[in-house]
Amino acid sequence: MFGLDSEIVKQIEDRLIKDFLDVLILVELAKGRPLGGRDIIMLVNNKFGTLLSAGTVYSVLYSMEREGIIASGSEGKRKVYLLTDKGKENIKAISGARQEIMTLVTKLFGA
Repeated sequence: MFGLDSEIVKQIEDRLIKDFLDVLILVELAKGRPLGGRDIIMLVNNKFGTLLSAGTVYSVLYSMEREGIIASGSEGKRKVYLLTDKGKENIKAISGARQEIMTLVTKLFGA
């Protein structure tokens, strides 16, 4: 039974990471260093043990760039992304709503 429980938890974790990948990217970019797609893939793998496809990551990055939340630049031949002012505003809003988000998660899991 333990194996099944841990498998279900991992599936939920993977789903949450994919669903909130944009937020995860914003939080990491708010730390001040530009990140490329491969950096994000490695970061998620190291931090959560989840391997994301390049297609998953780049589609989120392109969408965020179209929305004006992030902007691309280059470091040598490497394409990297940085927060825009709009992205910084989004981070402030997310940080300000942290307790509300935690309450929602608690309600979701019935605790």
